[in-house]
Amino acid sequence: MDSAKLNDWMQVVGIFAVVASLIFVGLQMQQDRVLATVEALSSRSDTILELTDMISTNRELWVSALNGDELSEADQATFQAMAESVESYFVSLWVRFRKIGGQGGTSQDPVANYSFALYSHKGLRQVWDRQLEYWRARDTAFNAAEGGSGFRNLISASLAQLDKDAPPLPEEKRYVFW
Repeated sequence: MDSAKLNDWMQVVGIFAVVASLIFVGLQMQQDRVLATVEALSSRSDTILELTDMISTNRELWVSALNGDELSEADQATFQAMAESVESYFVSLWVRFRKIGGQGGTSQDPVANYSFALYSHKGLRQVWDRQLEYWRARDTAFNAAEGGSGFRNLISASLAQLDKDAPPLPEEKRYVFW
C-alpha cells in the first residue's frame, strides 16, 4: 500500500474518531442534564420540606401574619424571617426558570406565583413593602444605585399590574402557595 492510500485511510479513521467522540460528548451532556434536573427536583423537595417544617412549627403565627393581624415585635421578626425564607425559595425557582428558558407570564412563572401570593396575603405584602423601604434606605446610605435585583423589579411591576387590574381573590384562602 502506498503512502497516499495509507494517508487517505488514516484520515477516514480520524474522521470516524472525531464523530465518535462528538457523539460521546453529546451523550455525556444529555446525561449531565438529566442528573442536574434530578438534583434540582431533589433540592426543591428538600426546600419544601424545610418550609413545611418552619410553617408547622409556627403555624398560628404564619396564619395570623398572612392575614395581616397585629403582631408583637418578636412575632414580626419571626414572620419576617419566615417570609424571607419563602422569598428566597421563589428567587431560587426564578433563577432556575430563567436558566431553562421559561417564559414569563405563565402559570409556571415564579414571579407570577410569588406576586399573586403577595397580592393575596395582606401580611406578606406588608413585609414585602417594609423590605423594599429597608433596601431603599440601605442603598441611599451607601450611595448605591437604587433598583435592586431583577427579581425585585419584576415582582414590583407584577404587583403594580395586579393592583391596577384588581383580579378577584379565591374564596378560600391558601396559606401554602408554593
